[in-house]
Amino acid sequence: MRTIFAILFCTLMGNSATADEQPDVVFIIVDDLNDWLGCLGGHPDAKSPNIDAFAASGMLFRQAYCNSPQCRPSRTSLMSGVYPFKTGTYFNAKGQSEATIKTPTLQQFFVNHGYRVVSGGKVHHGGPGSSGDALFKRPRDPRPPKGEDNFGALNPPNDGYALDVADEEMGDYKVAQWAIGQWQKRTNQPLFMSIGFFRPHRPLHAPQPYFKQFPLETIQRPAEPDDDDWNDMPEFARRLARTHAHKALHNGLSDHEYIVAHDEWDRTIQAYHASIAFVDQQIGLLLKSLESNPRKRETVVMLVSDHGWHLGEKKHWCKGAIWEQTTHIPCIVRTPGVQPGSACDQPVSLIDVFPSLVDLAGLPVPDFLDGKSIRPQLRDPSVQRSPVISSYGAGNTAIRSTRWRYIRYEDGSEELYDHQVDTNEWTNQAGNPKYKKVKHSLSRMIPHEQHPGLNVQDWYDRYQ
Repeated sequence: MRTIFAILFCTLMGNSATADEQPDVVFIIVDDLNDWLGCLGGHPDAKSPNIDAFAASGMLFRQAYCNSPQCRPSRTSLMSGVYPFKTGTYFNAKGQSEATIKTPTLQQFFVNHGYRVVSGGKVHHGGPGSSGDALFKRPRDPRPPKGEDNFGALNPPNDGYALDVADEEMGDYKVAQWAIGQWQKRTNQPLFMSIGFFRPHRPLHAPQPYFKQFPLETIQRPAEPDDDDWNDMPEFARRLARTHAHKALHNGLSDHEYIVAHDEWDRTIQAYHASIAFVDQQIGLLLKSLESNPRKRETVVMLVSDHGWHLGEKKHWCKGAIWEQTTHIPCIVRTPGVQPGSACDQPVSLIDVFPSLVDLAGLPVPDFLDGKSIRPQLRDPSVQRSPVISSYGAGNTAIRSTRWRYIRYEDGSEELYDHQVDTNEWTNQAGNPKYKKVKHSLSRMIPHEQHPGLNVQDWYDRYQ
């Protein structure tokens, strides 16, 4: 027992581990999941008992953020450990000037260091990636009856539907079962497992019982300010708010305007809640299986999302912006030596995933990674970290510290929000002389040299 405790302690402290001592590592990434979880308090009606229980068993990072608010650039940055502003990978659509990343991905790194690597579901953008001993692409979900399916990527996000199917027919259930089967294999190698769950990604389809947990008459919309939230936003930010990832408007209406005009706000929130409750159940199946390790190794488990999600806040929907709702994500870590139920309020981001998992596995952290391991915070949550950086196109950058969010757009316009008193980001303080020094200090965090790539104006010119 004393020997086992010593191994646990050394793993958390970051000492190099021998092959026999290296832990199994399980990395779970959820698609389009914002902070509408019980453990994060993002919405009072959130139902996520399994993720909440997982948070209670490890450390919850309450200020975790993505580095880009779209799937492909976020996952590319996470899996490569390199910031989007260094590669020009800013959008789901690929730009001609993007830099080729030549360093190994997270999965390839663990392959190179003797791990048995398995990857299933949407881990990389579109699939499990190409590195690993076992790969599993998420099966397709059942569809609504003909004529009742409103989903289309260019359509408004009011595409919820209560499917008359059992969980077992859904792709995320099948991903969870595949992952459980891989977990139960006995091997001499340590295991690195990366598993991607698709919901609550659109279309917001889930089995009927999950919709019934959120009756329409009980739906609570996000809070809105007394005055128009756009009154103190720069023009560039207003244009950004009207778009959904810079896709065409709906006969002149933005997503928000369309949803309000067609009375779909409550139904869309219901569908998003139902999708979270559904995926929480599938994640719970996987987490339950981790309680017993067939390889007799200790286990490191991390759960994150690829970016946040708007449901009407700032009159914006989905992703494609750099406010709090679009960038704030869940991040939970359970590893030997961490105090169950602990929390850290220092800012972390997805750029820190790669170095953290490598560090917690007792492997040398490579120099090509831009992020920093969260191991010091797992030991002492009060250890300070630098603000985090989120990019959305060349020249559009958000800096998030423990207290402030500062945004500078490619036209030079700015936003500044004080989360000590304004958690909803309703009052733009960028023009307030009182905070001139704060704004200057945060603006110095913006990278001076950014890969050109595409900028947001390119997308406006293309779609507006």
